[in-house]
Amino acid sequence: MKFYSEKLSPRRLSLQWRLTLLISGLVITACALMYFFISRSAVTGLEGISDYVVLVTPDNSNPISINVDPKILIPDLENQIQNTKNIFLFQSMIATGIIILLSSICTWFVTRRALAPLRRFSDRISQVQAQNLSEPLEVPLSEDEISRLTRSFNDMLARLDNAFSAQKQFVASAAHELRTPLAVMQTNLEVFYKKPEHTPQEYDRLFTMLQEQIGRLSHLAEILLDMTGLQTVERSDTISLAALTEEVFCDLDPVADKHQIRLIQTEGDCTVTGSYILLYRAVYNLVENAIKYNRPSGSVTVSIHSAESAVLEVTDTGIGISPENQEKIFDPFYRVDKSRSRAMGGAGLGLALVSEIARQHKGQVKVTQSSEKGSTIALILPIAIP
Repeated sequence: MKFYSEKLSPRRLSLQWRLTLLISGLVITACALMYFFISRSAVTGLEGISDYVVLVTPDNSNPISINVDPKILIPDLENQIQNTKNIFLFQSMIATGIIILLSSICTWFVTRRALAPLRRFSDRISQVQAQNLSEPLEVPLSEDEISRLTRSFNDMLARLDNAFSAQKQFVASAAHELRTPLAVMQTNLEVFYKKPEHTPQEYDRLFTMLQEQIGRLSHLAEILLDMTGLQTVERSDTISLAALTEEVFCDLDPVADKHQIRLIQTEGDCTVTGSYILLYRAVYNLVENAIKYNRPSGSVTVSIHSAESAVLEVTDTGIGISPENQEKIFDPFYRVDKSRSRAMGGAGLGLALVSEIARQHKGQVKVTQSSEKGSTIALILPIAIP
């Protein structure tokens, strides 16, 4: 048998001891009240013996009542009554104490048995580590509160396991993305250093490479910082999606001209509540992505309409997205065409950032249609309540 050695402090007592003390306190109170009322009733009855009324009924006559003083018949009556009261009170006290003791012991064992599933559950929880989150706890067959608690805990373990796996994948991908430009710079510098003489063209190529790789690192660091600080940004602005899109078009117009892409904004507007900075970044990334992965002389069209939610759709005239990649493109560091993404300077985080911004605004982003003639990505957000 396992005994517990906690100090008798309300903050240190185990649940079993607290239940035992609580139930024992209730038993003590009930026994004390019962002892008080029964004892008082018995003592009052004994003290009421002072006179006897003897009823005599002779044959064929009226009954005759005769008062008899017990003290005359029994001179030592008062002492006997007092001794009887003392014995009764003492025996009642002993019986009450035995009842309380037996009730407390029974309560301790009953609570121990009742809390055994909770104790086993606690022992299993203490064995959970980051390495075995994928191993669920065995669910008891009792279908009681412990069983429901175990199922809820297993659901939480599954969510934590998914979160840890996603975090590990994110960290590994981020490390890879950071290592690649560093490796490129290190290799080029080593080759450059080993040559005894250098032409001006070699210096130009080296500086151009360093500038490109440093810009890539800066861009990646900026996106990573944006993704880590999303939850702390205030989301209480009232935003017109049409005005926001117009500002995005103004900022991306030089990029569109460079790629010979036309930017088209259809009529329509919706008002949402959120962070203007974050939603601007989300629409900016969607439009920029549609420009970069478009065909020459293509177009990017943004349309805004409302149904049950506010919907901003970005349609391009690119090569489309295969069905198996339509959900994966929103995962961090995922690229459909890795060689083309690297040539464009992408890190595979633009659409992942859009997805996280949408989630922070209780919305979603998804591919609504895609074919060889182009794709449409919809940013769906709750409509602002007037």
